[in-house]
Amino acid sequence: MKVPINFAIPLAALFVAAPWKMQISTPSEVLPAAKAAVAETSEQAPKIWTDAKMVHKGETFVLNFSTPNAPYLGVIAPNGRFFYVVFPKESAEGKLTPLVDSERFSSMSTLKINTSQLKADPYIYGVYENQPVFTCSGTYTFILGENLHVDDPTLLSKVHISYVHKPRPANATPAVAMN
Repeated sequence: MKVPINFAIPLAALFVAAPWKMQISTPSEVLPAAKAAVAETSEQAPKIWTDAKMVHKGETFVLNFSTPNAPYLGVIAPNGRFFYVVFPKESAEGKLTPLVDSERFSSMSTLKINTSQLKADPYIYGVYENQPVFTCSGTYTFILGENLHVDDPTLLSKVHISYVHKPRPANATPAVAMN
């Protein structure tokens, strides 16, 4: 194949220069700005938190929020199962219902969760009825966001809570963080 010389020289320069340019390190003046951006996001007030660090079967704990809230609240069980707790009621199918509709949830600063009563959308194809969430011991992760299925985890706010799937012993007291 004959390539005109007016294309061959710039094309050859592109193939030689492109790999060389990719190996040049980032200018040092860009790095402090990136570090500052990370520091700003980590110093912001949390969007979701709880004072309860460990709960038992049948206990109620409170999730706290910095309003306005994102429209979706989900929870990931220790076995990896995902549940939608809060979502727009218009998107509900069958007997699936949000614990609280997204519209009402946006202005809520607290949400009480009872471990024996919470049922939510299990996000399983073909299941059209809310299922119990707290079914096994372990760490449950509540996630808050505009979209809970994202590749960038920094777009989500999270809180972890340990759960024991049996009633608290009579002589034990709840584990609460003290400031």
